[in-house]
Amino acid sequence: MRKTSLKNLSLIILLVLCQAGAGAQSFRVLVVASRAHDHLKMIAAARPFFEEMAARESFQLDFSDDTSRINPVNLARYQVFVMLQLAPFDMSYAQQDALRQFVEEGKGFVGIHAAGLTGHQFHPNDKYWQWFEDLMGNVIYSPHPAYQHATMVVEDRSHPVTRHLPARLDIPDEWYEWDKSVRGNPDVHVLASVDESTYHQNKPMGDHPVIWTNQRFRRMIYISPGHAPELLQDPAYAGMLRDAIRWAASSGPADASLPLSDRRVSYDHEYVLGAPVVPQTELFLRVKRALTGPPSTAGLSGNPRFTISTADPATGTLIGKGSLDIPTNDSGHHYQLTYDFDIHIADGRYRFRTDHYYEKPINIGTTSEFTKIEYRWWDYRQGHPWHRDDKRLFTGLDSAMNLVLDSVYQQVNRPRFRALVLFENGGWHVKYSWRARNWLAQQAVDSNFAIDYLTHTDSINDELLSHYQLIIQLDFVPYGWKPAAEAAFKKYIEEGRGGWVGFHHATLLGEFDHFPMWTWFHDFMGAIRWKDYIARFARATVRLEDRSHPVLQGIPDSFVVQKEEWYTYDKSPRPNVHVLGSVDESTYYPDTTVKMGDHPVIWTNEKVKARNIYIFMGHDPVLFDDSVYRHLFANAISWAAQTPAYPASALQPPASDAHSGAAATAPNAAPVHPRYRVLAFYSNTVETDHVDFADDAIRFYADLARRKNFAFDTTSNWENCNDALKKYQVVLWLNDFPHSEAQRTAFQNYMEKGGAWLGFHVSGYNDRTTHWPWFVHFFGDAVFYNNSWPPLPAKLIVDDNKHPATHRLPTHYTAPINEWYGWKPNPRSNKDVKVLITLDPANYPLGKKDTIRGGDIPVCWTNTRYKMLYLNMGHGDQNLQSPVERRLFEDGLEWLGTATGGGR
Repeated sequence: MRKTSLKNLSLIILLVLCQAGAGAQSFRVLVVASRAHDHLKMIAAARPFFEEMAARESFQLDFSDDTSRINPVNLARYQVFVMLQLAPFDMSYAQQDALRQFVEEGKGFVGIHAAGLTGHQFHPNDKYWQWFEDLMGNVIYSPHPAYQHATMVVEDRSHPVTRHLPARLDIPDEWYEWDKSVRGNPDVHVLASVDESTYHQNKPMGDHPVIWTNQRFRRMIYISPGHAPELLQDPAYAGMLRDAIRWAASSGPADASLPLSDRRVSYDHEYVLGAPVVPQTELFLRVKRALTGPPSTAGLSGNPRFTISTADPATGTLIGKGSLDIPTNDSGHHYQLTYDFDIHIADGRYRFRTDHYYEKPINIGTTSEFTKIEYRWWDYRQGHPWHRDDKRLFTGLDSAMNLVLDSVYQQVNRPRFRALVLFENGGWHVKYSWRARNWLAQQAVDSNFAIDYLTHTDSINDELLSHYQLIIQLDFVPYGWKPAAEAAFKKYIEEGRGGWVGFHHATLLGEFDHFPMWTWFHDFMGAIRWKDYIARFARATVRLEDRSHPVLQGIPDSFVVQKEEWYTYDKSPRPNVHVLGSVDESTYYPDTTVKMGDHPVIWTNEKVKARNIYIFMGHDPVLFDDSVYRHLFANAISWAAQTPAYPASALQPPASDAHSGAAATAPNAAPVHPRYRVLAFYSNTVETDHVDFADDAIRFYADLARRKNFAFDTTSNWENCNDALKKYQVVLWLNDFPHSEAQRTAFQNYMEKGGAWLGFHVSGYNDRTTHWPWFVHFFGDAVFYNNSWPPLPAKLIVDDNKHPATHRLPTHYTAPINEWYGWKPNPRSNKDVKVLITLDPANYPLGKKDTIRGGDIPVCWTNTRYKMLYLNMGHGDQNLQSPVERRLFEDGLEWLGTATGGGR
């Protein structure tokens, strides 16, 4: 007895130890840090910090500043990648792609501080990594303010990463800013934001998130605070980094995630476009073109396609079907997926909803038919995948759908135009340029245009300029350009390939820095040559001359410029250009002798095809404090870019795009003298697919009742299965059967007294647990034996096409998706049973998970001793999509409702 107890105790201890080991997190983390000079102190402190964390938390860590470690082979060893101060542009294209694959495979990503440096501005001549901007929630970095303390507000204290943080935390940082709040992205979940009233911003954002996750990806988190090593000494901040890595490494349901609505896979995103608000009619056309025009989704994962069945511009409705191909290995195996989409469009916004997903394996499994994806998904989530590639199917679907929806949005919300901005990243005007870039970034968001920046002309050629509808020469000199750049710019302006807005330095015409004067640009600017400037600056009044010009709309007749150099030239450009405004030299303060008399400062050259405007003022950033100057700048951009609106005719869809399908008929009143009365029983608490069928069947029979003049009542209260059944000629069981003894007895009495019954699918289910022997005999002695799974379409043989229920059916047809039951004993062996329809043996094997491999399987029959008809159809929302089966459902009921004798 003692030995037994010790043995049992040893086993218990061993079991506890094994369970403890199984529950502990064991994972590997790769931290790749930046080599940027301004982050070296943080990186030096971070290495021992993370090493101590790994030892304490029992995970493996590799810490490096070598980006060559970001490759597929090496990343395969890790569960978490920490991007510490490393900017996305610090990686090669191959390294960027390796990280993309790592994240899309569902592994953990923790981005800290400089990982948020998104945008074209850092390396404008390099290929931009758009995927990383999407990962970050589609925001673009803008210059940050000085390093300072501020209050971080924790918004979600239930999230695993932030649950140990206080509600408000005072910490120092540079407080990165972006072009907009990431909260506007529906996939982003904000965990914390900074209170902008507690520090001095560079450009107030209003809503300023600083920690967030992107729920499109399994385990992604970005943490903006992280500039200085003193943060690592803060217990709350240090604990947050620990919890972020723990969370990023955690497994569980997020290894594959599909959004569900009402227990169905459904993507439902609302998109709001920026200002100006796009009218519904124009937005309708944009969305429609994005779906059917030159594919904006070309090259995307999944090869997405769209077919529109309903296009109604009056209501802003687009309805149709989409399809995808999801590869699951490298041998050509993939799944075809179809889904329904429903898009509702209003002014400035639209909602894109998808559901009814069906999957069809190609070169996988035994059956290549479409089935609802929820069947496979449910079993996968319960730990019973049908195939080893199921995870790749689900992660591939989720990734592809999000990319498709985002791609359509990008096409719909495509920039009205793209501008190329030339600026000098240094010298006397750098402060003006930086302030101008900040303003332009917000203007681009508000007015929906895109900006790319160049600080040199080396890459300018015809091909580059073909991508831009506007060039803004922001304090950039007209000399030192490469010959190819000069030729391309000249062609662009003379042929009107786009517009031009120039400022200040654009008229620094002459011989400077050992470069000759660009003669063509000299003529373009009115044949002037730079002469002098007011070195100590002066305040002055600008007076407008042509108030009718679009650039001057909303600008007062005169306005004051507080600080400017006021270039003078060898002569006035007036004889060669159209002057819009001049500086009144008599208003200079302090006064100066540097004057030229007639002194234009705003003009356009109407001798070239391009819309062009020169605005001299552009030296000091204080200009952007003046609303008049900002208005003038905005007007110039809008006029020079001249983006055409859609013509009214283009907004009218062709006749073929009108709402498809027959017009709905107004419901008729209940028949005064119905030919017969029907009572349909159904349940709402059964399997979802059975509820779907009942909903469809009720709509179908209610419409049929109006057309065929019979009374149709429905109930979900099975207690109504009582003596009141005698009021009805036919009883329907749509998705369930009586469970109580009283209900069963009432139904038995009803049938034995001449009542009629039409049962669908699960209503005929019976086995050894049902305990209703009368029904088994009534049912033709058929007992449930097996089933196919998931529901699939099947070929059927009509055994008797002279019977009233089947007389309008072909001898062979393919039934829609359904779960098919097998029976043992076979009802055909009962001499009173008349089999009307049978599964075609050509179907076998039938099923993907549960397979029917052969046998004689009736799917529709009647027991001639009663007025009854059983149809195995009735699983899901596809049965009534078939015209053939609608005839079967109609004729079967009509036969029972009008029959006067027995079931023969």
